[in-house]
Amino acid sequence: MSHAIEGLNRDPERLAPGQGRADSSLRRLTLAGQPFFVLKQRGNFADMAYDHGRLLAHEVETGAFPEIVSTIARGVNLENKTLRNVAAAVYRCYSDRVLRHCSKEFRAGVEGLAAGYRAAVDNPKFSDLEVRDAIIAIEVGNIIEGLGRIFAIPGVRALRAPAILALVLPSLSDPDAKLYLEEAQEEPEKQQDVGAALQALAGTNNRVDFGCTGFAVPAGLAAGGRHLHARNLDADLYNWNKAPVLSLLDETEGHPGWHKYAAFGTAGLIYPGGISGLNDVGIAVSLHQMSTTELESGFLFGTGDIAPFVQQRMLREAGSVDDAVDLAKDSRHFAAWTFFVSDAKTGKVRRIEMNGERVRVNEHEGEAVAQTNHFFHPDMVERHFDEDDDHFTPTFGKWLETHARYDSVSAALKAAAGKSQIDVDWAIDWLASSRDGALEAIRQTFPTPPDPLAAERAYGRVPRKVYGQLGSVVLADPKRRSWRDEVWMTTGDRQPSPHSNYVGWQVDWQGFELNPLAERTLRRVGHYETEGRRHWEESLVRYLWARLAVSRPRDSRGELLRRRPDATEKQEGVTGAIHLLGSAIELAAMDRLVEVPYHYMRARFSHAAGDYAAAEADWRLLRAIWARQQDAPAIAADWPVSAPRVIPLMHPYEGALVALLSSVTEDLRSGSPAWEGRDERLAEARGLFGQLKLDYFGAGKRAHFDLENWLDLLDEVADKGGAAVDLPEPNFITAE
Repeated sequence: MSHAIEGLNRDPERLAPGQGRADSSLRRLTLAGQPFFVLKQRGNFADMAYDHGRLLAHEVETGAFPEIVSTIARGVNLENKTLRNVAAAVYRCYSDRVLRHCSKEFRAGVEGLAAGYRAAVDNPKFSDLEVRDAIIAIEVGNIIEGLGRIFAIPGVRALRAPAILALVLPSLSDPDAKLYLEEAQEEPEKQQDVGAALQALAGTNNRVDFGCTGFAVPAGLAAGGRHLHARNLDADLYNWNKAPVLSLLDETEGHPGWHKYAAFGTAGLIYPGGISGLNDVGIAVSLHQMSTTELESGFLFGTGDIAPFVQQRMLREAGSVDDAVDLAKDSRHFAAWTFFVSDAKTGKVRRIEMNGERVRVNEHEGEAVAQTNHFFHPDMVERHFDEDDDHFTPTFGKWLETHARYDSVSAALKAAAGKSQIDVDWAIDWLASSRDGALEAIRQTFPTPPDPLAAERAYGRVPRKVYGQLGSVVLADPKRRSWRDEVWMTTGDRQPSPHSNYVGWQVDWQGFELNPLAERTLRRVGHYETEGRRHWEESLVRYLWARLAVSRPRDSRGELLRRRPDATEKQEGVTGAIHLLGSAIELAAMDRLVEVPYHYMRARFSHAAGDYAAAEADWRLLRAIWARQQDAPAIAADWPVSAPRVIPLMHPYEGALVALLSSVTEDLRSGSPAWEGRDERLAEARGLFGQLKLDYFGAGKRAHFDLENWLDLLDEVADKGGAAVDLPEPNFITAE
């Protein structure tokens, strides 16, 4: 099917003599109108970055960079002028510090991209500073989130705030903001306000972060005798697929121990190997993000590097998983990540877990291994839910979600490994999987388990995420024979990206070429259509658009806002989200499916819009589903379909949230907290939250801080009424 890819017969684009600094060529391809690019480069890192900027300057201006730059600007644009200046100074301080403390090689690459981009565009949309900020935003966002968590813990805030704020003071020019920050070094109330500003800066819709599900399968356990390493990139970069780039890179000249590598990225990303990739000796990598308070923004001696560049160096320099471990241990790190590394030659897999303070390694040999977004090493696992943990999950929903994804993929790997089942198609299906590991565990507890479809979800605790931008799969020959390695990458021709077409390429390392596979060049998850879920699959797009309506506000010209939306713009976003969620519900109903996250999020936004009657209707449906699951008295509700294919399962966490939040809605709908059944419904929420603490964290042990926050909110609702409380911002990613 290679004929479906347009542009393969055209000569690749090259820079005119004297314009380029490396040996670079770019293929501009399309699939059904969707652009994607194949970039081949030989040279050093800085020169390749220059050529990247020059060849892809237009795509830099229309792709991920405008989204990153506007997200940063919108994040610091707080309502209070003084705190707005403080937030801007915090970001400026830490962005500058991170880049200043990176290696000379990485800084040269950043400057190379900025120079190449600037040379190609008459009137650049972005300044050199904005280009630099965009390239390192992923690591700076980690630091800002960690600072927000530090300031959220009173004792830790008092201890660490003075030194943190002292770093920021030189970045302030506004005298009022400078005086405020000087006073905040000593005054707890002002420190708390700064903490609130940091929370806003690192909020759900105001940072660039990664999720990601991956797995590695040794050749002996995969079909066809080739090693497989796959991953989803889940990132708040919805413009990623305006210019997806598959790169083949060679920096080996003058470095006999280095390796050629293929890697997956987007225009402007000078470290595609920091996402995922494969090198010429069969080392495969993928990067998985965590959050931590154990962070560094600078080093007294020497330099460090942002995690994506460290991983790219693994592809460039590592001939074994042990080489990759050594490189990680020899580097200095800013925040928390896992380098997920596998070796086709040996079947060895390493989870290299690190933060700003330490590096730990989990070793696996001869087994299929999954990876999501939490640490596994005993020294690093999240257990205290305070500053003593080496990483943290921002919400209980995220904690539950990363473990559920891990459980579902691990179970699938265990069931299929060694049975000649795990191949590219299997990987594509699982990267687009709807299986919720937490719901599947509940399903198995029934004496007669319901249809497995009851434990599936559109979004939430499943491998496919609402911000899934890239799927990649690599196959590598363990004997390292020529023409046996393949790389597969999504084109982004539909959303979310794991549902788009993958294009397969054969890697010719000797000839330094990527060739489209002769057979089945294009592949896509297909079982949803054949199983009667075609309309449901389209509903995934509507939910995604609903998120964009609130998370990517635009002005009247369609440009991304670089400020907080005003009241009118915010209301337009909420109204749009409600409409799109309704469309998603209708599409799912056409296939006789009821999606809990669609109704949950519509209830949340209907409540935010002040339409309490509409919110109550969705809450009532969710309460009816939960009551049926618990064999409780039936609750009358309006179902979107008269005879659902299955009754969806709900998690006790969802049952607790629905009981609590529907009570808040009813307080406002009734105009009083004196309605019949209120005490019983809040008692149900309290009982479910309490059982979650016991089941997941044990008696007398500290539970996740966000779960405790929900219990605090429950107390406030019970005492003051729903009209007196502020609800957390709705979370489309985990559906809370």
